[in-house]
Amino acid sequence: MRVNDETASDHGALELADGLARIARDASGPLGGDPTLGELLEIIGWAFPEGSDAVDGSFATPLRFKAGLKPNKRYAVATASRVAELGDAVFTDTTDLLADAVAGLAADQAPVTPERFSAVLLEALRSGRVPLADVEGAAVARLAIEPPKKSVKLTPGDILAIPAAAGGHHVAVVLIRNRFGTALGLFRGTSRLPRTAAALEAPLPHPVYTDEQPVKTGVWRLIGHDESLLARFPADPEIYHKPRRRPGVDDTGEFGAAETADGTLRFIDADEAQAVGLAEGTYRQTLLSPLLEKYLDERAA
Repeated sequence: MRVNDETASDHGALELADGLARIARDASGPLGGDPTLGELLEIIGWAFPEGSDAVDGSFATPLRFKAGLKPNKRYAVATASRVAELGDAVFTDTTDLLADAVAGLAADQAPVTPERFSAVLLEALRSGRVPLADVEGAAVARLAIEPPKKSVKLTPGDILAIPAAAGGHHVAVVLIRNRFGTALGLFRGTSRLPRTAAALEAPLPHPVYTDEQPVKTGVWRLIGHDESLLARFPADPEIYHKPRRRPGVDDTGEFGAAETADGTLRFIDADEAQAVGLAEGTYRQTLLSPLLEKYLDERAA
């Protein structure tokens, strides 16, 4: 774990504290009160400008923090996070604030490391200028950025953030892993914070099978787990075949057929062929990950 054992100067800490105080006030309306320490750190973790030239390249959003309180107590969030209720504006403003903060730090000594950033953030919190719902800022004694997990084994209900070319993220939920690949349930649009409630309100009608390479490399990030989302999609997603065009099969019907992973074939009617895009030739359900990213970007444009 990266621990802030480096001594950071006071440069930028008070400016950062004042900026975080504004962010906390802006968030307090949608949240129904001041954010908790955990919620503020969650906002910072998602909004951190990891692509900034001022940082050393070892940051990977969403940053995950581990905090300690005086005298020697680990900070634990006592209530469910309300961050998902926030709109994108809070995260955009936080990104701008943090980009200015790391640029200022880099002007003194570049590049900015996770240790240095967490040290300055700790100073900002301890200033007492940032309103928090559950702890006093002065009570925060330690702050660390946890390293990203090295390996991820996906399970149904896992929520993935897929970077969008225009900024923000596409959101997907893992449905099942079988011989076709990994089935993802997809949601419309993009969001600065993929886990917002709004980002999960509009599922696309048909799951897509793809590979897990971007998950292994960390490009697609596991951001949560919610098995209740599975009910919005088919439990055993099918793939579709064009009429009479499946190799090794004599007949796939007049309008096409759908197949489950166990090999069960089901003829479809004209309405279903039209609905999935099979009749028009726009059907897409098995896509390599780079093509899936392109497909999602085109839909969001």
